[in-house]
Amino acid sequence: MVKGKEAARRLVKTLLRRVPKEKDRLMSTGDLLGFMANLYRKERVFRNFLLSPFVPSEVKEKVLRTLVERFGAPNEVLEVFSYMTETHSFSLLPEMKKVYDHEVERIMRMSKGHLYLAEGVDDSLVDRIKETIQKVLGRELEIEVSQDPSLIGGFLFKTSGFVVDTSVRRHLERLLIGG
Repeated sequence: MVKGKEAARRLVKTLLRRVPKEKDRLMSTGDLLGFMANLYRKERVFRNFLLSPFVPSEVKEKVLRTLVERFGAPNEVLEVFSYMTETHSFSLLPEMKKVYDHEVERIMRMSKGHLYLAEGVDDSLVDRIKETIQKVLGRELEIEVSQDPSLIGGFLFKTSGFVVDTSVRRHLERLLIGG
């Protein structure tokens, strides 16, 4: 798997050399990679479409162009996708997404995170949580908020390399397991 990780890293480096270093361009490219990586993992039809040697490259590139346009990603992404079509390397999408997120966080000194709350709270509390975590990380955060009643209370915050779990569920697990 080291070869795959290294190949994914090289593709991401190539992608980052081509994509303009503007926040919205980098974010839309990341969203596109995330969508495609998720679809690749979960949908056999999509995976087979990308990997099949019987599907003409022109057809694949037309579908990829449509995805790029729908996500508002820069056209430079198509150059990398074209190379991936030629080399049959779409199996690297999930690993590319991880590497891409890490590299963009490093470049932009910002992180994308997900905040899970047990129940809905007012925006001021979400802002206080965000500000506190930004201070700890020393970088700007872009967060998505979701409800997860299984947390019972508290919150769970995740980025690609950082987790804060203050949930009641986690405290109960520690008590029951002893860890």
